[in-house]
Amino acid sequence: MKTIVIPPLLCSPLTYTPVLDTLWSRGQVTIADTRRDNTITAMAERLLRENTGDFAVLGTSMGGYVALEVMRQAPERVIALALVSTSARADTDEQKAARARQSALVEAGQFTTLIDAAFPGVVTAENESNETLLAIWRQMTTPLGADAFLRQQQAVMNRADLRYMLPAITCPTAIIHGAGDRLIPIAAAEELAAALTTATYTVIEDAGHFLFHEQPAAARAAIVAWLDLAV
Repeated sequence: MKTIVIPPLLCSPLTYTPVLDTLWSRGQVTIADTRRDNTITAMAERLLRENTGDFAVLGTSMGGYVALEVMRQAPERVIALALVSTSARADTDEQKAARARQSALVEAGQFTTLIDAAFPGVVTAENESNETLLAIWRQMTTPLGADAFLRQQQAVMNRADLRYMLPAITCPTAIIHGAGDRLIPIAAAEELAAALTTATYTVIEDAGHFLFHEQPAAARAAIVAWLDLAV
């Protein structure tokens, strides 16, 4: 089985380091390129264009937005879907305003400042002072670069609300979310689970938006359960 993983906003493929061996044990793993396009639609189109045949798709946060757009464009090609720390909703006006402030900071040459300022929001309150996680976060985000981040921000701000299409998803699906996620609250996962009634819904305790690195063992177990569904 081929699995395509889609990184979150601001993040390199290092996001998936704790689960890559687990994914690789089941077949080919490919990283989607979300650095070059400024719409979610175009990111999904690139993924479909650069990959042939059927595949499983795993998207985290912004990667989940792209995964849902892939499902909208080519549901017949997706054999299994995992939505991690994500939502099917479009941004609210308040969220767009916050993103605009972040983008302005980066445009002013403060990309590194943004990276450090974002960290407390991606972990649980208990992990805000965790230097090990902060170091991983910096390693994971810095390689993206300011220009790619600004394109991603534009894409996320202007994405469509895809809640309407959720009931039509029939492939094996997993919804995985951190109980302490403060960036995308767990209510978003509950909404996905209510619409995707056949999906497996897993809540990772003591984890925020950074769940793969905050609780790697629990994250791997959730991914194994999803891969077992896809067989």
